[in-house]
Amino acid sequence: MKARRVRVKCARTGIACLVGIVLMANAAYSDSEEQGKASMTNGEKHILIVTGQDYPGHVWRETAPVLAQAIAADLRLRVEVTEDPAALASSELDRFDAIVLHFMNWEQPDPGEEARANLKRFVESGKGLCLVHFACGAFQEWPEFGSLAGRVWDPQLRAHDPFGAFRVEIVNKEHPVTAGLESFETTDELYTCLAGDRPIELLATARSVVDGKDYPMAFAFTYGAGRVFHSPLGHDAQALANPPVAELFRRGCAWAAGLPPAPPKKIVMIAGADSHEEGAHRHEQGLALLKQCLDTASNVSGIETVLVREWPEDASLLDNAAAIVVYADGFEGHPLVATPERLARTRELMDRGVGLVCLHFAVAPPRDEASERLFGSWLGGFYKDGYSQNPIHEVEVTPASPEYPISRGLVPYVTREEFYYRVMFPEGEESVTSIVTAMLPPDAPRRETLAWAVVRENGGRGFGFTGGHYHATWRVEPHRKMVLNAILWAAGIEVPEGGVQSSIAPE
Repeated sequence: MKARRVRVKCARTGIACLVGIVLMANAAYSDSEEQGKASMTNGEKHILIVTGQDYPGHVWRETAPVLAQAIAADLRLRVEVTEDPAALASSELDRFDAIVLHFMNWEQPDPGEEARANLKRFVESGKGLCLVHFACGAFQEWPEFGSLAGRVWDPQLRAHDPFGAFRVEIVNKEHPVTAGLESFETTDELYTCLAGDRPIELLATARSVVDGKDYPMAFAFTYGAGRVFHSPLGHDAQALANPPVAELFRRGCAWAAGLPPAPPKKIVMIAGADSHEEGAHRHEQGLALLKQCLDTASNVSGIETVLVREWPEDASLLDNAAAIVVYADGFEGHPLVATPERLARTRELMDRGVGLVCLHFAVAPPRDEASERLFGSWLGGFYKDGYSQNPIHEVEVTPASPEYPISRGLVPYVTREEFYYRVMFPEGEESVTSIVTAMLPPDAPRRETLAWAVVRENGGRGFGFTGGHYHATWRVEPHRKMVLNAILWAAGIEVPEGGVQSSIAPE
């Protein structure tokens, strides 16, 4: 495994080579995923983020990487960054599909007449433009900027509310940028300084705590043959990293570049029949709880979760799945391979790179060599009858790979569980990343892996966790957080800093 680096190139006027700014993404990716991304050319669009001079009020070198990462999460969008607004005058501009303005330079407030004319021509000809936060003040002496930006900074108006928390209301759910988005909370500067009378399509608003009025937080319109998306959100890196804000800019940028917003990533959860004593192997109840946590998490967006029993009645439900989560009894009755038809469908999905998460008994394949080979290739490891062990103990669970995305927000915890150990790793334990371990068994303890992750050769991701015997353990916050993180990771979704923030109703 290698830490994924997103290289964001900096175009400079008159300079042939591009100077790279390297962003360290928080997720770990395999080389195969990088290759898959690089080879994806169908519908791909190229985006240039234009930033400027840092000053205490706006540190572009801190916010631009976060903005670039948010936009690049749509794998159809290739992102480059320039710190020189004069690049807008370059003929190189035409190789991009959309420009993102993310600057307002106090010392040199306007990159010049040539840059103005080139930007105007770029958008009029059918390309896209996005404006972020104080970019509304980027061209103070250019009258046409009011029409190009839709609304601009008026220094005669009150600038913004005090930096703080407020609610952004989605007021247009028909527009492609905001269709399906819900209103959200953010901590930012609520701009009250935008002026202009150009017709716009209002997408989102927020109410000022100072004067009680509603102000535009996102809007869109056409300019000539081009598209413009504008939002004054995004004062600092934390505001831009807020998942609904990041998604708003990602969608706005895709729309401006001429793409439909990327559909939400589908996570299909397959629950086996309940078994064992009361309170144990409550498969559907457990997945319903995990589904609710993902659906209501304060820092997760852009997903669709679907819960089915045993197997989808309509197998086409799996066609566009990003990941499959299985919580069921294993061996010969395992839902994924219980019939030849299911086996063939599952094999097709795994070959396509769909993520797989198996919980507790679902890490146990049918007891034949062919099935074990398949599960070994899909999941990295499995419970092998006659070799693996499964007594019930109270143990301390310890994170084994703190830097791994699945481990975000994970802390040691103690619980009573039927953790399987002596898991079979066909390629050796070094072939997987151990996520949590415990000292088992108590009478002859050794460090045993209880949860692990693997990236398959085709870029698909697998996660196995041997816990989950008792339904009550899902109420243990780090126990639950790890699995929620792993589900996102398996689906190729960035795990938020601190892990998934979920809450469950008290018993």
